[in-house]
Amino acid sequence: MQQADLIIFDCDGVLVDSEPITNRVLAQCVSAAGWEIDTQYSIEHFKGRNLHEIHREVEDQVGRSVPTLLDDYRRVCYEVFAEEGVPAIEGVHDLLDVLDSMAEQSPEQAPHRCVATNAPLKKMRITLGGSGLIDRFAHRHDPARETMYSAYQIECWKPDPGLFLHAASTMGHRPETCIVIEDSVSGVRAAKAAGMRVIGLAALTPGEALGHAGADRVVGSHHELIDDLRAH
Repeated sequence: MQQADLIIFDCDGVLVDSEPITNRVLAQCVSAAGWEIDTQYSIEHFKGRNLHEIHREVEDQVGRSVPTLLDDYRRVCYEVFAEEGVPAIEGVHDLLDVLDSMAEQSPEQAPHRCVATNAPLKKMRITLGGSGLIDRFAHRHDPARETMYSAYQIECWKPDPGLFLHAASTMGHRPETCIVIEDSVSGVRAAKAAGMRVIGLAALTPGEALGHAGADRVVGSHHELIDDLRAH
């Protein structure tokens, strides 16, 4: 991993393994509205996109208003999160351990970190809290400083670069000193449009698609990033 002052993590699919749940629920809700799709279709076509945009697409497909779609989706998601839990992505705790070790050894040179997601803050706090990750994003110099950013706070969703620019500015860093870790095409495009370097985490989204979207590097797991950090 190249030197950076700030690492911006996407949440779903990068920190927490929530995408299988959210796309399963979204497929169920969309199908109930009259457009029959499955989880794989949701992953391929909706992952990383603005829910309001998806809502409009569903209404266009079914030819009628579906006013409760997003409320139903969020309600069921929260119920499933509570019942099934949301695990951390494999290797992410190990990666954060390495970053913490770097901060202990060189506190002025180690990168800060934050989270920036298209999802609401409520969802982010539930999933990060349930996976034991929420406390790992406290700012090491100023614990009161916000380090979790939602597109809903500024009404600007990826692939627009506004969310990443807002996160970097609020954290006190220039875009060119930031690295973003993303697992969606829209997230990669947003980061590149913000003038940031991007590492694509290939999981549900193929690495080739992340590369075509502009990712500077594509990895298959957090362990590859750990190997990079230990090599420097």
